[in-house]
Amino acid sequence: MADKNTVVLSDAAMMRAMAHPLRMGIVGSLRLDGPATSAILARRLGTDSGQTSHHLRLLARHGFVVEAPEQGRGAHGRERWWKAAHATTLWTDASQEDAAAVTRASRALYDQVVDQFLAEAAHQRWSPEWSAAAASSDYPVRTTPAGLERLRERIAELIREADDPGPGAETVLVVLHTYPRRTQR
Repeated sequence: MADKNTVVLSDAAMMRAMAHPLRMGIVGSLRLDGPATSAILARRLGTDSGQTSHHLRLLARHGFVVEAPEQGRGAHGRERWWKAAHATTLWTDASQEDAAAVTRASRALYDQVVDQFLAEAAHQRWSPEWSAAAASSDYPVRTTPAGLERLRERIAELIREADDPGPGAETVLVVLHTYPRRTQR
């Protein structure tokens, strides 16, 4: 399912780098909100630019972010702009301690996104159409590991087909969890 726009967390060092909530938030903000300096990211994420700069350098070392010189250097030529290196992150080995930490950090960030949408919708900052279209669901299925992989691939294909930057389009975060569960007896 990985392509050139997907980074696969393939080793423990990459997973540890991404398991930090602020680093995950930085990458997410660069993906969803666009390129930024450490000062802009600090405002977006409610932190300080020194801390953000430190985490950006670590993320760059692991290939999660890259410099964005096309954004310019600012009036004094000192601004350093960053962008996400990939559109998507994939990790699969939830039995590893490092992968479990990444999963926990990502779930916390996803919960923040949902909470923000619900608060904005409650204050009518989204149209009734967007409020009706947004949803959380679960669909239990019985399948094999190969069947689950095919399902994930098909869902990714549908997501790519749904990408429509036309009039009225908004960025939608699609979160997919696919974990087996044994029947409790």
